[in-house]
Amino acid sequence: MVGKMPIPSYVVLRELRKLHLRRFQEPIDEELRGWNWDRPPLRPRTYLGLSVSEVASYCPTKRDTWLRRVAKVPSEGNETLKIGLLVHELIHETIKRVRKYLAVNENPLDVYRDVVEEVVGATEIPECIKDWAIRLVKHIAIQLIAEASWSSVGDGVNPWLSWISEVRVDGSLLGLSKNLRVDALTGSNIVVDFKLSKPYENHKLMITAYAMALEANLEVPVDYGLIIYINGVGNSLNIKAEPLYISSYLRKDFIDARDEVIDMILSEREPPKATSCNPACPFKSYCGVA
Repeated sequence: MVGKMPIPSYVVLRELRKLHLRRFQEPIDEELRGWNWDRPPLRPRTYLGLSVSEVASYCPTKRDTWLRRVAKVPSEGNETLKIGLLVHELIHETIKRVRKYLAVNENPLDVYRDVVEEVVGATEIPECIKDWAIRLVKHIAIQLIAEASWSSVGDGVNPWLSWISEVRVDGSLLGLSKNLRVDALTGSNIVVDFKLSKPYENHKLMITAYAMALEANLEVPVDYGLIIYINGVGNSLNIKAEPLYISSYLRKDFIDARDEVIDMILSEREPPKATSCNPACPFKSYCGVA
């Protein structure tokens, strides 16, 4: 499925240009490229099929991973997780349908009307966030249609058509899951991740893991990431893009975090409870931490 993110491409390009100088000043160590998965430091001690969220956990002590992997405690669903999955579904369905209709040269106004009606009608949206969700779908559809229409009167090339959405990646070469899912990958190999939350430091580790897994599979450099923050659920729609240079520093952080989780699971060492829990943690009630 091919798509584009819900913010103007010129904004993205402007932000990414700021990172080019840093890449020149701080080149990535070759040994930290994903395609060197078969040698240290990338080669893991063992292969456990870790998820990205287990390596880059929201829990500061990684107790959630211990509960899941060692104690075998079943996770619990919660409203935060459900809304996050819903927003991802709305984004990808809107992208898919806009592209389908524009591919057959339908009138942009008809495309906008049909896509909004179809996506909203086909998705079960809680009443408490329905108005917000409709605004999100409309925003994405307008942005995609506008950029496609603009490019059609320029050089005739639609840059958003080169975006691949919901990319499945085999992360097993790095000790990760065989079924990683990357939200989007651009034609210039920029990995994109949508987040329905405020910025957290572990988001950088997550997108670094995806970038290195892509390098391991595709054997091409993935130097940049883009985290799209979608906030204001139930209130005003707020979308912000944070460009990221996938530096050697971040790659080392990912390797250290992965190896720490592997050691914890193999030793079955129980981590302490965190002093506070992320609202989306599926083990929050089990730990009993506010």
